[in-house]
Amino acid sequence: MSAPVIPLDVQARETKPRRRWRGLVFVMLALLATAAIWLVWFSSVFVVRDVRVIGVTGSPAATVLASAAVPLGVPMARLDAGGATARIMLLPWVGSVEVRRGWPSDVILAVVPRIAIATQLGTGRGVDSSGLAFDAPGPLAENLPAIDADGVGLVAAVTVWQSLPAPLLAKVVGISASTRDDVELVLKSGSKVLWGSAEQGELKAQVLAALLQRRAGVYDVSAPELPTTQQEKAG
Repeated sequence: MSAPVIPLDVQARETKPRRRWRGLVFVMLALLATAAIWLVWFSSVFVVRDVRVIGVTGSPAATVLASAAVPLGVPMARLDAGGATARIMLLPWVGSVEVRRGWPSDVILAVVPRIAIATQLGTGRGVDSSGLAFDAPGPLAENLPAIDADGVGLVAAVTVWQSLPAPLLAKVVGISASTRDDVELVLKSGSKVLWGSAEQGELKAQVLAALLQRRAGVYDVSAPELPTTQQEKAG
């Protein structure tokens, strides 16, 4: 038995409502998308109303806030996070920063400051673990070691400093270097240690521990296989 034939005018009447419905849905979706874009990008609903700093407090936080120069009232979606980041990173004591959007209206400046593990002799600047000297936003911690070095010498000195075992580190009051290969330590006793480069640090520390059994003005472990002492003292 053959299928019934539906007249063309009936098919057309059934198709038109579906087309109208699809068109209506498309228009509604377009209107919703337009409204969402306007709401987020151009309206005053989602605008910056508060900017706060985390990671530092007090005067450093105020400095970060001023450097970021994030304008209030700008739509959150149009916030120039990259520009704020670049301006904050101009502060020499800032190690890193992340500009976060705290919807619907907050901006958070998450700062990680550089931590001084030493001071640079003659400048009073802090020195971080990467060997970078920087101007700190406030007083540095007391009893930090003084490093007399700059450039590659400073990097080498910091590398050596961080590699020293605790018992030896407790005896050191200063460190200097003019190149990466001539690091020198100053001990609390006033004696000097010619350390050389940062290489073979563990072996040099072991050799120096043995040499310190002798009283001397200079201990040379720059070639740890052939260590020497100078200006040996009696007793």
